[in-house]
Amino acid sequence: MNNQLIKRNPWNNLQSFFESPFFGNQNFLKGFGNEFERILNGKCDFEESDSGYSIELEVPGIKKDEISINVKNDILTISWKRKKENKKGIGRTRYEINEGSFTRSFDVEGADVGKIEAELKDGLLKVNLPKTENSKPKKIEII
Repeated sequence: MNNQLIKRNPWNNLQSFFESPFFGNQNFLKGFGNEFERILNGKCDFEESDSGYSIELEVPGIKKDEISINVKNDILTISWKRKKENKKGIGRTRYEINEGSFTRSFDVEGADVGKIEAELKDGLLKVNLPKTENSKPKKIEII
């Protein structure tokens, strides 16, 4: 018996199940692509420093007026809603861009809400939140 480690991809078993005669629809998994893409939208970089918070969030194809940024109880929430455009295709059509919504929340304890800045450029939303003076760390000198 060979003691080699065999790496298996768990998705292969799932795909085999849906492609089996039992399930009977080999095109079933094609519909998951849009759902996975929707779930993965909104990748971000979140950084906290002594002076504040910095968030960079991918928002491809989202317009500025579709984005909402709110802060309540030290929780910053960024959300957007993509609306589907009514298109009338002639001949063959394939629509992969779906309407949908997205929400992501961040703990921004001590942020100075009055000084939040947000910028949208090239599909990247940048939000900067400085901390209040009271929430910034203070070095205590020992005498």
